[in-house]
Amino acid sequence: MTARIFYKDLRLAAHPMMYVFALFGAMLLIPSYPYTVAFFYGLLGIFFTFLNGRENKDAYYCAVLPVTKREQVRARTWMVVAVELTELVLAVPFAVLSVHINPNGTNLAGIDANVALFGAVLLIFGVFNAVFLPAFYKTAVRVGRSFLLAVVPMTVLMVLVEALSHFPVVGPYLDATDAAGQVRQLPVERPSKGLRKGIEIAPCRTRAARRPHVPSASLRAYHCPASA
Repeated sequence: MTARIFYKDLRLAAHPMMYVFALFGAMLLIPSYPYTVAFFYGLLGIFFTFLNGRENKDAYYCAVLPVTKREQVRARTWMVVAVELTELVLAVPFAVLSVHINPNGTNLAGIDANVALFGAVLLIFGVFNAVFLPAFYKTAVRVGRSFLLAVVPMTVLMVLVEALSHFPVVGPYLDATDAAGQVRQLPVERPSKGLRKGIEIAPCRTRAARRPHVPSASLRAYHCPASA
């Protein structure tokens, strides 16, 4: 049943801009640009989807379906993870192309499009999901507040990643675009994946699912006019 709710979210609940923003990995072709910002747009599309669901009473629609709250939250988490991973995969060819066509030879604004960037983005996505999803499912209403709470630590990480590439010790390590240099960056990728799996999927699926995802009082208030 979770798979069906997941399919419903992709077809009915998803905001069209979520799919558009998932293509913004093409921004890695922009020379001298903070590349972590390109992946922020994907999270902005997720925010639009949750906001769209609230305005269209998606939580109330799900409440009358023969599914549990846990399945509803799990399906929405699947959608968030699927969008983020899709954005990362679609950005890979642009990252490869960016290394070869960048007129400056390197990204003067921050970290280059390489393995370290994708590892850092996985970390940023994990932190965003760990804050945003539990905060949202406390009420299933306060989308903006939950997004702002998640944006604060995410922005700090983005600034840190971009700034570290300018430091003399870690800068050459993070900005390496040759094959040998990117192999040395793999430790950045692996901890990020582990943190992503641990922080993002488990707590967001279990902690959020334990909380009522539609307050009963709000649900009764919503149905009262229809029954009157």
